[in-house]
Amino acid sequence: MKLGRKTTTALSVVVGFAVLAAILWYIGPAKVVRQISALGWDGFALMISAIVLTFFFWTLAWMVVMKGYEVVAPFSLSFWARIGSFAVSFLTPSMHFGGEPVRALVIERESDSSYSRIFATIVAERITMLAALVAVILIGALMGIYTTLSSDALIYLILISLIFVGLVSLLIINFYKKMFLFTRFIAFLKRKLIWTEILQKAEDGTRHLEKEISMAFGQHIRHTGGAFLLDLVATVFMFIRPQIYFYFTQGRLFTIEELTLLFAMISVLSSFLWVTPGGIGVSEGGFIGIFAVFGISGSEAVAYSFSIKIIQLFFVGLGLALLARYGIMNLLFERQNK
Repeated sequence: MKLGRKTTTALSVVVGFAVLAAILWYIGPAKVVRQISALGWDGFALMISAIVLTFFFWTLAWMVVMKGYEVVAPFSLSFWARIGSFAVSFLTPSMHFGGEPVRALVIERESDSSYSRIFATIVAERITMLAALVAVILIGALMGIYTTLSSDALIYLILISLIFVGLVSLLIINFYKKMFLFTRFIAFLKRKLIWTEILQKAEDGTRHLEKEISMAFGQHIRHTGGAFLLDLVATVFMFIRPQIYFYFTQGRLFTIEELTLLFAMISVLSSFLWVTPGGIGVSEGGFIGIFAVFGISGSEAVAYSFSIKIIQLFFVGLGLALLARYGIMNLLFERQNK
């Protein structure tokens, strides 16, 4: 029996809260509260600043890509579109990509550009963001080779680096060489499956989108390179979040290599957070395993996860309020129903 979207989402919420309740029951909620309290207002302020600056530089990077495509959008509109997109992605089990149509709809409504072109700028910037993440991990991995990082940790770091490098390389080569692998894959499915008409429409739409995205790695390469540099700055603010938190709660200083390994492992974990809205339960369980490598207790790991979520939920509320004010959610539902 095929489950509907609402049913699937509801089930993911129930599973997520069940996992979270089991974790809190095991480690004790009082310990988690004490750990969060230890962060203090100064620590929270720096954590909030790091997250705001991440959004700020992500927005600038996206604006640079849009400039290459001659999509005109002011910073304020682009920033709030980012926040609205994040809010939808946070609440929707969709591999962190559920809110991207919202971003495109916000800009489409306020500009003369087509939805497909705007969406192409979003995909192109997501690729530069992933490339920036890979660059930071690679730098740390190279540093780890010449330091006292344990052999087991170094192997994990190198393995994660190779996986991310392979993914980014495939995406960039696909669009730079105009191989259109996604279009070819849908064409292959069309030949093998019975849903010819549906897959033909999907093939045509994907081909058009891939042609638009390929422009970012051809005629707009200068803008794409600028976006990569800005995404690199945004990634650094993501990179230092654990350091900020554990410095204020424990007075602990990680080495660059340790932070890199942490960042790499958290990046892999984030690939699975889409299973439940906001990564409920999944993120807490994952953080317990990741931070255990560094001798950090389960209560401290869960407290770190909760601290991030508290800040993120503020942006989720803000994003949803802005989308509701401008009627963007209605537009999204209307487009999905067409």
